[in-house]
Amino acid sequence: MKPIGRIQSTSGGLFRRSSGRRLSGIGAAGVVLGALPAWWTLAAPGIPATVGNAFDTYGAAGFFVALATLFLLIAPDAFGEQLRFDWWPVHVGLVTVASVGFIATLIGAAVTATGYDLPLSFVFGIDRAPGLWITLIALGVWISGVAQIVDARDDR
Repeated sequence: MKPIGRIQSTSGGLFRRSSGRRLSGIGAAGVVLGALPAWWTLAAPGIPATVGNAFDTYGAAGFFVALATLFLLIAPDAFGEQLRFDWWPVHVGLVTVASVGFIATLIGAAVTATGYDLPLSFVFGIDRAPGLWITLIALGVWISGVAQIVDARDDR
């Protein structure tokens, strides 16, 4: 009988696995956290200020895909064995969906901002859109981790 609270796994702990998996986990966690603060602020004379985050558009896909990636990375420790669908194309697909959602959100907000004749530096400034910048950096880390997973090919 296994002791309660201790995970026994033959696949190695999360922190003893490859740096690609570690980077993917850090990046995915950053995308989850970056989805909460504001991603843009639309404010112009004569219109009320509108603030939006990832859940207002396609950015929500990145949030849920990042949660799926974290599940994929933590599952071997939870279940004691590697999942059958944990291979590199799945990681590439997940980070691609998150990236496309991020880009689609940016394009939508930029089009709306130009309709109000607002400069993009005003809409996407670091003080007005901290979630966007957190997510952008986290996506870079996540993509870097997936690139290392793809480079290893059998990184499990």
